Amino acid sequence: MKFNFLFIFIFISSCSLFENKITSISIESPSFNLLQKNISFKTSSKSDAFISYWIKGTDPIYYSSNSFDNLSHEISLLYLKPESEYLFLINYNSGDNKLKSDTLSFITESLPDFLPDFSLTKQKDFQFNGYIFLRTQMDPGIQLLLDHNAHVVWYQKSDTSLSRPFDIYSLNSYLSLYNPSLIYKITFEGDTLLKINTKDKILHHELTNDVNNNIIALTYEYKVFDLSNFGGLKDDSIKGDGLVVYDSTGNLIWKWNVFDHEDPLSYDNINLLKNDWTHGNGIGVTYDNNYILSFRNLNQLWKIDSNNGKILWKLGLNGDIPMKESSFFYAQHAIHEIGMDTFLLFDNGSRRERMKSRALIFSVKNDVFKLLNSIELPKDLFSFKQGSVYRIDKDKFLFCSSTNNKIVITDTSRNILWNLSSNFSFYRAYHLTTNK
Repeated sequence: MKFNFLFIFIFISSCSLFENKITSISIESPSFNLLQKNISFKTSSKSDAFISYWIKGTDPIYYSSNSFDNLSHEISLLYLKPESEYLFLINYNSGDNKLKSDTLSFITESLPDFLPDFSLTKQKDFQFNGYIFLRTQMDPGIQLLLDHNAHVVWYQKSDTSLSRPFDIYSLNSYLSLYNPSLIYKITFEGDTLLKINTKDKILHHELTNDVNNNIIALTYEYKVFDLSNFGGLKDDSIKGDGLVVYDSTGNLIWKWNVFDHEDPLSYDNINLLKNDWTHGNGIGVTYDNNYILSFRNLNQLWKIDSNNGKILWKLGLNGDIPMKESSFFYAQHAIHEIGMDTFLLFDNGSRRERMKSRALIFSVKNDVFKLLNSIELPKDLFSFKQGSVYRIDKDKFLFCSSTNNKIVITDTSRNILWNLSSNFSFYRAYHLTTNK
């Protein structure tokens, strides 16, 4: 009997001795985002772990990403509110047993002074899921996320000014052009996943990705022509546009040059356009993995075959697909496909032709254009340059009116549901869906 008793006693003691425990915890905010908390901790044996957290005195509980099968864990908590006390639990395991730490806490800092100011008016009780993703055109450059109350919940500050192009890459990362020849893919936690030096290629206006996780960008291209018959020089340089495509590891896998597929001398006004002939400003990726290019100076969209670079069609003013004059778009931006052969476009309008901006929803199938909807903005939101529109929550539209420092959300009946003003101008406004 004594032997059996001693055996049981040693077994229980061993369980207690080797129970998985949290041995250290540290909490800090990175300098580029005071609304982020990086929580580092160690467990005495390898385990999976995640953090549940909430604002003190409130009901919603949020959950972090997971750390799998580690001794040392670092978990970032994002999209926090400033000047708030949060409580949190570390959830981990010991074999099949699920364990929790004691309830711990931290307090978030106040927002820094360099962030833009925002003023919001909205229809009562209107809200949307996810966040608005913005980028300032200033030095230093700042990316930021706003919630449905226009509260800043995330930002990342760079060391220098940033080039204009950026885009959402996934739920957890974004693309950023840091200078005209340097692409970064960065997580919202601040980790660099990919850096691409485009070397001799100067990028501009648009940076996006396709379903294969390839990264696509617009480039400046130049070629010398004899423009003496057009009022120019015998050896005159024309500035056009091109495309580059990089795979998910940063290798250049495809490129396109407008000069290889279009003769600029077929344009009677080429001497007037030579310093910026086509002015590419947007890339849309279609369901059949071809490209739609927006050329502002031509008031046209071109569909480009992603295999051989052939121009499949031209849509718009002087294009090759018939359209009614009322459907013409001017100085357009932000072309993208929202359904099979169905597109959404920000039609800036023109100070000469039509001083109103709008969203155009249309289809192009078998070289037939069909206007499906036109969502016109009020005159005070006319943006003759820059700007964007994206669909959110299926029947709402997020507009960026760049020249007015305004971002609005409308419904399909043109009612303004959410109206944001700022002391900064923004080139684009994206909608980021989150799992939160």
